[in-house]
This record gives sequence, structure tokens and C-alpha cells, in this order.
Amino acid sequence: MVAELPLYGEKLADEKEGLHGRASCMAPSIETENVFDVFQPGLRRGSARMPYSPKKRYYYVEHPKEGWRVYLRSACFLHPMYEPFNAAHFLVVKRTGGKEDKASWEPPKGQMEARDVDGRKRNIFHLLRDNIRREVAEEAKITHVRDLWHTGIVLQSREPDFPPNTYFQYHVFSGHVHPQQITRAFQDFDWYTVNREAFEGLPADEREKDALAWADVGGKKKMMGRWSPTIVKLYLKQFSTEDD
Repeated sequence: MVAELPLYGEKLADEKEGLHGRASCMAPSIETENVFDVFQPGLRRGSARMPYSPKKRYYYVEHPKEGWRVYLRSACFLHPMYEPFNAAHFLVVKRTGGKEDKASWEPPKGQMEARDVDGRKRNIFHLLRDNIRREVAEEAKITHVRDLWHTGIVLQSREPDFPPNTYFQYHVFSGHVHPQQITRAFQDFDWYTVNREAFEGLPADEREKDALAWADVGGKKKMMGRWSPTIVKLYLKQFSTEDD
């Protein structure tokens, strides 16, 4: 299920406003249940280890009465500053070791971890925004995203090994990057390509991606995994124009 949230700058930053009653549209392979309002007050918060990554604790919110649990994730479409907006012109990163002409690419994305919260009693929206900034820095080597905003796209579904009444949500952000920062990011990846020992010495989260490129929608830069292709399609559907 995909939900259309109010754009940042309206009521999204206020947890008093949620998803219930807002427009929604179906997407392939996505759950048909209602999208849960993870911004509403009174939700329990916590973190848990997952079998696929037992060293990390992934952050969730849980309804105290209805019992559903939602693990929080985010993705970001990065566009160049000082250029006319083109929804299809965004940065993607390549899975380390993946072939460039295979399904190895995706926009920077990831899961919120307990370290993203670290005891801070901030609202969920701001935690999600901080989370995607960390993911962008780790995966794309970009440390400053301008005009970062929530696009209103929320993808909710379940992983095959999730217990009953357990879901995840991808909250999709968009932002702009200064040309100098983009150039430095490409240079960083080029340097690590030549200096593999230095790359191997990075923390594990910074070694998940080993290349940066501009998306080639419909071309050789194929999206990887179960969810990235859907996220990209939803983004392009919402923001592409006839001129793109």
C-alpha cells in the first residue's frame, strides 16, 4: 500500500496528524491493508534484532491496542542543484561487488536503527529525516542534502519471515545536492576503487555500496532487490512530467 502524506511544511512534522483518511493507491506486490499511521501519539517505541543482521537493532513503532508493529525505513532521491527538476535524473549507488549492467543499483535507502534514536525523544518524522541523512552519507558519500523533504510516498509491506501483524514502511524523501558535493562524492568512489585496502578498512555500513552514478531509467542501471524497483516507479509516477 502506498499512502500520500501531506508535504513537509504542512502538518507532517506534527505527530498529531497521521495517515488515516488520506488518499492511497495500489502498487504491485504491496500489501492491501491500510497504511498504519506511525506518526500518531501514544505508540510504543522499541528496537529488535533480525536474523539477517543479528548485530544490529532495528527500530519500530507499535500500537498498544491494535498490536501492529512497523519497522521504519527510508529512501532518498538526490537531484542536482541549479538544474531544472527532472524526476528521472537522480543519483543511485551500486551494491558492492555487483556488476554495473545487472540489477545492482538503487537510490540510497536503509532501515532505522536504535543508534539513530539513541535515547532522543524526537518525533518520528525528524528521526526518519535524520536516518536518511545517515544512509545518504554512508552509501553515497554525500554529507549535505539541501531542501530535504518528505515526498508523501509511503510504501508499506511485509518481509517473508516477519511474524503476524508485523510490517515495514519505506518513507520516501527527496533533496538537492550542490555540484561540488556531487563531484567530491564521485571522486571519493574513484579513489576507493583504486585504493581497495582503504575501502576494506571502512566500517561495514560504508562498504555496502562501491559506486555512484546517475540513474539510467529503462537503461543499463537496473534497480536491485525487491523494493527499490517499486520505490523508483512510484516516485517517477508521482513526479515525472511530459518533458522529463
